[in-house]
Amino acid sequence: PIRTNARVAGATIKAGESVTYAIAPDRHAYLVPATGRVRVDDIEANARDGVAITGVESFTINALEDSEIVLVDAA
Repeated sequence: PIRTNARVAGATIKAGESVTYAIAPDRHAYLVPATGRVRVDDIEANARDGVAITGVESFTINALEDSEIVLVDAA
């Protein structure tokens, strides 16, 4: 169980596509590409790498390869 106010989301993003996620600056996000390779703003992440995101109002995920991602948005 996640013992906080959280949302878990998943998505499939094709190579070359991008997705922007809006988040309140006081929330925290943790993104993991289950497969593929992505760039989250200026940070590249391979499959099973984790990216911690905090203190922003939005971030953009660019798929460098066909990718499946899991995102946790928590308080």
